[in-house]
Amino acid sequence: MILNNLTLLFVEDDIDTQIQIKMIFKDDVKAFYQAYDGEEGLELYKKYSPDIVLTDINMPRMSGLDMSGRIKSINQSQHILVLSAFDDKDILLEAINMGIDGFIVKPIDIESLYKKLDYIAQNLLDRAEAQNIRQKEIELKQKEEMLELYNLAHYDILTNIPNRFLFNEKLDQAIDKAKEMHNKTVLFFIDLDNFKIINDTYGHKVGDHVLICVVNSIKSVIRNNDTFARIGGDEFALIIENALDKACLEELAKKIIKASASPIYFKDCTINISCSVGISRYGYDSKSKDELIHYADYAMYNAKSLGKSHYSFYEDCGHER
Repeated sequence: MILNNLTLLFVEDDIDTQIQIKMIFKDDVKAFYQAYDGEEGLELYKKYSPDIVLTDINMPRMSGLDMSGRIKSINQSQHILVLSAFDDKDILLEAINMGIDGFIVKPIDIESLYKKLDYIAQNLLDRAEAQNIRQKEIELKQKEEMLELYNLAHYDILTNIPNRFLFNEKLDQAIDKAKEMHNKTVLFFIDLDNFKIINDTYGHKVGDHVLICVVNSIKSVIRNNDTFARIGGDEFALIIENALDKACLEELAKKIIKASASPIYFKDCTINISCSVGISRYGYDSKSKDELIHYADYAMYNAKSLGKSHYSFYEDCGHER
């Protein structure tokens, strides 16, 4: 029965009617509260906030209508049914204007009372479901907004890959894991060759298109679980966890260089680009995050000094540690 999940406050000064209604409804509702006049009913309402109020009109100390008016001032949407043994148009009109949900004529027709209570209970259930749907919509919107804010803070707007902020987070995590698991973390620094010339010659719109194409090309040759980030205008970084041997890293560097060299088409233009790659290995040539970044950057500039489309390991550079 739909009433099982609802609470009911019954306000009636007639003891026999109280006993009758309690015997009928006490097992049908979640909780059944009794009051013998309006003042007691108002206090119980404030204490328990029942779902439905069923009240007589004529009672000592405070009438059912006065109590209903005060309850409505607390909760305008409160469901209230009124019992009455007489037909007074002024009282009925006052109750209607107050927003009373319905009237039950005494002597009480139990079947009619059940129908009215079930109707109100269904309305309450529908309202609760609607509120639940609305709450879920609000929560979903909040999650979407939080995700959007997270993406704005952590991902590059143009290329949709991690930005410098997320790169630093991921590198910290990779190094911590490398320390704990005693495995190797490798950092690639990738810099596009002569990108400024492309920007100056064709404009920033073409330059942006080139960056997007290069990113997509490089993503096609790297592992999904490695972090590929844009850390500057035409500078990128690749964090490789559980790195393989040097020969495999060399092969990956060659794939990245080849992928970035794919011709890029924009309207009537064909644009050729290349990249230089610097590689540093944590736990091999570097012992800290700062060293790993510095050495990868050093190796990248060493690769540039060799000409376009080169890669260089820090350990193979002529350098001072």
